[in-house]
Amino acid sequence: MLKKYLEFDNFFILGLSILIPTAINLSANLFLSPILNSLMGRTENPELSISVYAISMSILFFIGLPHLRIQQLTIVYYKNFNKMTIHYFVCLVGLLCTILSVLIIFTPLNIYLLKLIFGLSGDLLSQVNHSLKLSFFIPLILVLKMHFYGIAIVSKESKNIWKGTVFSFFMTMLIAIFIFFMRYDGYLIGVLSFTIATFLETFFIAYLVRKQLWDYKSKIFHKDLKMRFLFKFFYPLLFAAFLPGITFPLVNATLSRFENPELSIASVSVGFGIFGALGFAINGCQSTILSLLTNGYNYIKIRNFSYIIGFITLFICLIAGWVNPISSLIFEKILGLNEQLASSSLLVFRILSVLPPFLVMEQLYVGLIMDSKLTTSIIYINICRFGVLIICLYTGILLYKSSGPMIGGLAWGLTLFFEAWFAWFFARNLRKSI
Repeated sequence: MLKKYLEFDNFFILGLSILIPTAINLSANLFLSPILNSLMGRTENPELSISVYAISMSILFFIGLPHLRIQQLTIVYYKNFNKMTIHYFVCLVGLLCTILSVLIIFTPLNIYLLKLIFGLSGDLLSQVNHSLKLSFFIPLILVLKMHFYGIAIVSKESKNIWKGTVFSFFMTMLIAIFIFFMRYDGYLIGVLSFTIATFLETFFIAYLVRKQLWDYKSKIFHKDLKMRFLFKFFYPLLFAAFLPGITFPLVNATLSRFENPELSIASVSVGFGIFGALGFAINGCQSTILSLLTNGYNYIKIRNFSYIIGFITLFICLIAGWVNPISSLIFEKILGLNEQLASSSLLVFRILSVLPPFLVMEQLYVGLIMDSKLTTSIIYINICRFGVLIICLYTGILLYKSSGPMIGGLAWGLTLFFEAWFAWFFARNLRKSI
């Protein structure tokens, strides 16, 4: 019956061949985060080190937020339109991110951001400030990296996605282990290993897709594409990337005002990282859905394939979060967290563990919207999402200042849950036209 439901044929194999390497690649940071947290958790001040890494990365990812949607733009347009125009557009976006990064990190805006918005002080302030200056160029690198991976996905070169992801993983681990044994400050384990490995990975994947960068022999290379069409498609996605991109900094900024802020921020970071690692397959669903839709595959098959991935992930997360020997193994033995940090991180993970089918639901319907190129409705989805987030955080800081990990987990969980239903609402008519 399962075989009949999935229509287990070449399409399903094709879907997995795109999904698995794409999901691992897009989840690389979340997958590596627990490992890096594990190393930082064995340093002299684990809560401080993990908090510095979490805050620094959330700020850098926010500055480079266009990278969250560059891959989708590449998948939709790269196969059938002028490649030089797309390259130019991506480089322009990366340049703007770099300018913004320099203005924020190397000007007085830096102190305003860290002190007044995040409420940082002491060692936490100085170490976050140092981390940002070391990695100020990361937003540009992220934009270019996602563009090159988008080219690999739309070209169905899954082997290149595998090669780039494996290369990045081993480089990050080697650098992190080296820094750990050199006894540098704990936060540098996460910051430097991620920064150096991402830089090297971007050049490596660019080398792997070099034959697809300049396709002069193809007639479709000369198909005209105006920059204004790319901008019209991308600006709603950029706005949509802004709100998810600001979620982590906003949650961290709120938690920094709770009792025991280091524990609260570290718990949410670790719990969310474990959820991302175990649910890595879901992160590749949207790019896979979009690639399959762009290549004309049947919507019903795509939908069934996506939901099966969601429910398998749900089962894995429920086992990891609620079966005690396994949860203890993950949070105490493997990560090596102390009892308080382990229990708080497990609480966050349990809140998030019921979300996988809803995350797939959101990616499916947003994929339909992107495929239609009528991306304006994505703005409305994310405005609604942002409203839910603000309500959760505002309620938490007013009523439950002693329960930082719970509020952080609930803010993430409720935001993602309602976002799925908002996506369904705005894409329900598009579904009928498939």
